[in-house]
Amino acid sequence: MQRLKENTPVAASASAGVIAVENAGGNPAVDNGVGSELDDHILRLIEERDSLLRTGVYTHNDRVVADLEQQIRKAESQRRR
Repeated sequence: MQRLKENTPVAASASAGVIAVENAGGNPAVDNGVGSELDDHILRLIEERDSLLRTGVYTHNDRVVADLEQQIRKAESQRRR
């Protein structure tokens, strides 16, 4: 997560996704490696979405961005279980 903060500017809408990833520190799944893989997956999805948005070609209304946001929400909900 730290490399995401240091190396990529996060779009305003991505802040919520990054915060959700950071706030799960107390989740036992995070400590056993499975959560770590899920965190990595969530971060990759966020980075992909942000990368598309930074191009200026895509907006939140585009299907590909909306699909990525849905995948992020789904992965975050799995992580909270």
